[in-house]
Amino acid sequence: MQDAIAVQDLKQDIALLKQNIWPPTELAVVQGLPIYYAHPAAADAYFQQWLPLIERAQDLYQPFMQEECIDQVHLPSHLNLPIFFFNVDRIRINRTFAKESKSFRSVASAVERCGQFEAAEIQAMQHWLQQDEQAVLVAHREFIDLRTYVFQHGQSEYTRTRFYLNGIVLSIAADFAIIDARDKPRKRRSDCYQDALADNQTWKIFGKIR
Repeated sequence: MQDAIAVQDLKQDIALLKQNIWPPTELAVVQGLPIYYAHPAAADAYFQQWLPLIERAQDLYQPFMQEECIDQVHLPSHLNLPIFFFNVDRIRINRTFAKESKSFRSVASAVERCGQFEAAEIQAMQHWLQQDEQAVLVAHREFIDLRTYVFQHGQSEYTRTRFYLNGIVLSIAADFAIIDARDKPRKRRSDCYQDALADNQTWKIFGKIR
């Protein structure tokens, strides 16, 4: 109970600070996106304004974090804290085809979540569920996702992040580069699900045996 109260208090304080200093007007911005960047002095000055709240969040969610040089601060998204990355060489912004996926054990649940379907499609879903006690319905909704790949100096791996929910702040290296590939969506991956039982132009429903 104490942690729940502490989390709620933290969220309120984050929301208050965000009203006052978000978006960060003193940092450069990637046009049209909540991605802000600056050289270390300016980025660190902005980071210091968030640090007391970040430390409170780390006490709640990362109590065993090592006191070493931190190259990123990425806490649970529901806190609505900006995501901070340090010593960034470059970022790549991609548009990619993605799918939201949900599973259902009843037709009623699928209709409640995904909307109406034709009578024949309802019958097909019911028939699928009745054939096996392990049968489920899997709903897919396609959408175009935006992702940023962050490359930090000295790191062999990049960090992929969805930046548009909370926003990201980058402390950049001298040769920082932005690779904006939004005009070239990555190809769809082949779907292992075939022959939809139902399709209402938003959601496709497939049958699956657990």
